[in-house]
Amino acid sequence: MKNTSMYARYQPGTLIESGGGGLLSTLEDYSRFGHMLANGGEMDGVRILGRKTIELMSTNHLSPELLTYYNWDELKGYGYGLGVRTLIDPATGGSNSSLGEFGWMGLAGTWLMVDVKENLSAVYMQQMFPNLEGIHQPRLRNVIYGAC
Repeated sequence: MKNTSMYARYQPGTLIESGGGGLLSTLEDYSRFGHMLANGGEMDGVRILGRKTIELMSTNHLSPELLTYYNWDELKGYGYGLGVRTLIDPATGGSNSSLGEFGWMGLAGTWLMVDVKENLSAVYMQQMFPNLEGIHQPRLRNVIYGAC
C-alpha cells in the first residue's frame, strides 16, 4: 500500500518542486542560519554569503504602486526585498526595530527576524492554524528590541 500521508513527501529521494514550501530544519540550525545572516554572511569565521547580497536582500524592491498591494496588517511599514520582508518605515509599522530589519514567516506561524545593524536574529517556532502571526509576531519583535 502506498503511503499517501502528507509526511510521505519528505522521505529521502522524494522530489518536491517548491521554492519555500516544505523546507525542514531544526530550531538549532535555523537559529544558526539566522545568526549567519545577522552577522553579515559569516558563521564561525567562514564567509557563507556575501555582505552585498544581504544588503540587496534587505532592500525594498517594490515600487510605491506595488507597496499598496503589500498591505497585510502585520506587514505595515515593510517592503519586500529578495524573498524577505524588510522594514522601510518603523513609524507606520509601530516598530522599534532598525531600518532594513528583515525576515519571513511560515504558514503555520514560524518566524525569522534579522537585523544586521544590531547583529541580532530571532527565530520563533510554532505549528498552529490559524497562526495568529498578526497578533504575536509584532509583539515579539518589539519585546526583543525593547530589551536591546
